[in-house]
Amino acid sequence: MKLNCRHGYNILILQNGKVSSSDDDIDSHCVMEFTSMSPGHVRIRGVEANLFLAMNKDGLLYGEADPNNTSTIFIEQPEGPYSAYLSLKYQRKKWYVAIKKNGKIKSGPTTKRGQHATHFLTIVI
Repeated sequence: MKLNCRHGYNILILQNGKVSSSDDDIDSHCVMEFTSMSPGHVRIRGVEANLFLAMNKDGLLYGEADPNNTSTIFIEQPEGPYSAYLSLKYQRKKWYVAIKKNGKIKSGPTTKRGQHATHFLTIVI
């Protein structure tokens, strides 16, 4: 699947662990695999990089090799036709996965529920 933000960008994870975005629909780094950990909890893996989407203590997204790291689990929250992904580890701080209008990744501390930057569609490929 692809994780497509409401602003038209896809999340991508590169081999070096950097998380970025792309409006290129054929970029293979945008292909993600979702694994359900429990009801409403998901782990997202970048297929090409074989790294898991994670959030660090500063609220920055990165690619994590260890699937057992708790920073790789996100709470999937419905927002109308979209979904928002709240970091399980930092849920008390309410840090979400987000992409700004200009395509840059938004850090967790600058996000809040309901922002367009936090709205994603999962697109099956």
